[in-house]
Amino acid sequence: MRLIIATVLAFTINTAVFATAPVENPPIVTLEKIGEKRFQLKYLGIPEGKVTVAIKDETNRIIFRDVIDSDKVFFKNYDLNRLDLGAYQVEVFNTESGKLSDFDVFLGPKSVEKTYFAKVTKLDEQTLAVILKNLDGSEKYLEIFDKGQLVYDAPITDEAFGKKFSFENVASLNDISIKVSDKSGFGNFLSAR
Repeated sequence: MRLIIATVLAFTINTAVFATAPVENPPIVTLEKIGEKRFQLKYLGIPEGKVTVAIKDETNRIIFRDVIDSDKVFFKNYDLNRLDLGAYQVEVFNTESGKLSDFDVFLGPKSVEKTYFAKVTKLDEQTLAVILKNLDGSEKYLEIFDKGQLVYDAPITDEAFGKKFSFENVASLNDISIKVSDKSGFGNFLSAR
């Protein structure tokens, strides 16, 4: 019984000390992507003095500096369209607290969403199976080449496509290339597994 009372008393003293200890909350700073090469800095706290935002390139050289003098929560948009492709770092700091946050930003080419799933399977020494799932419903084109010469082409308009192809007059299936492309002609070559 004494052990239980001592444990409860120690826990109460420990909790009281923890609850009364001063807590200093640094402001919450976030960087959110709002468009292609456009970002929004959110400073969710009352700034103590001026806030400096520095954008550094891969060589750690400051290429842009913004000094913000505000006495309330603020949001600030940054358009990085004029910067080259590559990795950048956005640092946020003030004179009172020093560095508050830093964010890594990568400006790369537009990401291309995959519009189909395709698989080519070698069934035997003369037969390939092609399976294609059209993910966005737009028309695709299937082209099969033998040593660079077009031997088969067909539009694919259905949601799913599957077909076996026999190549009797081909020395090796290694000479066969299969391409799936969209209306613009952009596409990828597939390999048999």
